[in-house]
Amino acid sequence: MSDSFSDHTEPEEIFFPLSDEQYAKFYSIEMDSFEKDIQFYQKYCKKGSTVLELGCGTGRISRALSASGCSVTGLDLSLPMLQQAGHCDDKSPFYVCMDMTEMAFCKAFDHILIPYNTLNLLRDPVLITRCLQQVRTLLKPGSSLLLQLHIPDKELIELNGHKRFQFQMFSLKNNQGKLIKETLRSFNLDTNEIRLEERYRVRPVESIRQREDFSHVLHLAGFPLQRWLNILRESGFQQLSLFGDYDSRPFQEEQDSLLLIKATSPDSSS
Repeated sequence: MSDSFSDHTEPEEIFFPLSDEQYAKFYSIEMDSFEKDIQFYQKYCKKGSTVLELGCGTGRISRALSASGCSVTGLDLSLPMLQQAGHCDDKSPFYVCMDMTEMAFCKAFDHILIPYNTLNLLRDPVLITRCLQQVRTLLKPGSSLLLQLHIPDKELIELNGHKRFQFQMFSLKNNQGKLIKETLRSFNLDTNEIRLEERYRVRPVESIRQREDFSHVLHLAGFPLQRWLNILRESGFQQLSLFGDYDSRPFQEEQDSLLLIKATSPDSSS
């Protein structure tokens, strides 16, 4: 018998497509306890103000602002995400299933939020501009757009298309096991696009339950800072404040990948 393993190959991993319902469930497990960005939005959205959140997902920010005394409308294109939001005990935010590039509201808002890299998902500068122009028309004069964007950092750019791997582990609800999330990112310098593959590995406690692996791929706009600023100004926003963390530290180009923007709507006296 040969002791050589030169011909041995590991079986190929199989990932099943991730449905919208499964993604909403996993997103809730991952994000509903995330609170770092909430303080940033609460700083500007004072009690009594009207707030529209675009890409509200399972409603974690909408619920927090509503609990602070704001009148909140949460918008998302994913019905399963909104159904997850509706399962929570606090139902005071109003949720609507709508495309953020084709909005139809008959009132204006004090603040509009586009949190957690949601605008990056539109990819196309035409769609991004269309969204921002609609945001401007839905803001009261002198009110603010609060926006979080992802800017590719120097390390990701220098990988020259190779993937960067990260992973996190979360507890399934009711202590039923673990959810392992693997993230593979790469950046295409020619298209300024980020390819994001998200893998979810379900590892239940009971050995009789089958382990499951799911994945999907997202493509995000990976524009440099100046291009985002140009798009915002072309959309009618001239007064821009840039921050590099949720404590409102000034943004440092080539160092920060998290970009928070407070953009004031026109006709402001401030």
